[in-house]
Amino acid sequence: MVDEQFGLEAVAAEQAVVSVFEQIVAVLARQANAAIDDATLFRLADTLFAAFARAGEDGLTAEQIRAACSAFPEEVIDNRLGVLRKLGAIQPAFDKPYQREYRASFTSYVSMLFVQRMLARGGQSELHQLLTMEKIRLEGGQGTPEEALEVVVGITTALRLLVAELVALTVGGTVEALRERAPLLWNAKSLIDQASAVHEILLEFWPELSRMCGELRSAIAAYEDASTNASARLMTAAGTTRALNLLPPEMWKRFARRATVDELASVLADQVFDAPSPWHDVADLVVAVAGRSQANGSRSTPPRSRISDGDEQPSQEWSDAEAERLAGVAEEVLSGRDSIAVEQLLSGMDWVTARRVLADLVAASNNDRLGYRLAWSGPVQVRAGSVPSWLTPGVFEREQRPCE
Repeated sequence: MVDEQFGLEAVAAEQAVVSVFEQIVAVLARQANAAIDDATLFRLADTLFAAFARAGEDGLTAEQIRAACSAFPEEVIDNRLGVLRKLGAIQPAFDKPYQREYRASFTSYVSMLFVQRMLARGGQSELHQLLTMEKIRLEGGQGTPEEALEVVVGITTALRLLVAELVALTVGGTVEALRERAPLLWNAKSLIDQASAVHEILLEFWPELSRMCGELRSAIAAYEDASTNASARLMTAAGTTRALNLLPPEMWKRFARRATVDELASVLADQVFDAPSPWHDVADLVVAVAGRSQANGSRSTPPRSRISDGDEQPSQEWSDAEAERLAGVAEEVLSGRDSIAVEQLLSGMDWVTARRVLADLVAASNNDRLGYRLAWSGPVQVRAGSVPSWLTPGVFEREQRPCE
């Protein structure tokens, strides 16, 4: 009878574990034995649990559930209700025959929050929390040797799996894949410090686990090496320059595909820039920058003849001519007015002409002998389909009329 009692208790305990596990995986199941591969089903579960939360302890009827999820197809709702009921994520609200109300499982919703965090953080935050909790639990020698063994085996296994994935990305993966996924797999200094602290506690209070602690030390060292190698490959791929136009082109493409209009605008919100030159290959620019000749500060200016060339204008005359040309451009732009908005000025122009006019106005504004000013204000405006498509608000104005 004693053995039979223990057997029944063990079966009951195992069944309880299975029941909780079914509730955890319910929100990820397409059928009772298959995982979902459609984000719509995940969003439906999120909507459904929110409706249960608003309903409180009274629960929801099947009709109320369908009304709360009316944005989804009816056949999808019916399928999800069947799966969630079978796996225990939705359970009868009252233990009575013919009852119509259901309540949602707290365990199932928490598991969905866990999955969402795993998608965003790749499991790293869970490992941080695990190390923190185990350190608190084991401090001062608390816990049994069995619990200590479970901790050292669990942490060692997690670190080894982490190392394996990081090494695979570093050695066999593309730079783009490494750049996207590696940040979810490393935080070397913090994780190493936490794992080392747990290792010291284990070795101090449970010396009989010295062999397992040796494997933990090996896993920590391997993780440190893998993180260093991954970061070294990323730095090598990025190059030695910090010039934005020399960043890997796939980084720009990925940002442009995924960024919103506001994110694109914020990148250049405080910039005034010329049109890009897409005909320059990034690799050619890198070679040109790396192979440029270094200026020698000790070189002296070559001697020039005291006799000016016949076609060469004196610098003062050339300066006067340039100032007159800029003044002519400025007056043509203003057309008798005291100011004109840059947006109004550039409207209707092709960009090649507009950039030439803008360059002349900048030069006129910077010429102290002329009385013009080009003032910029406000953030960059994004104007899809217009020319120019990026525009910084500004005004070209007359400070004082040039002397005749």
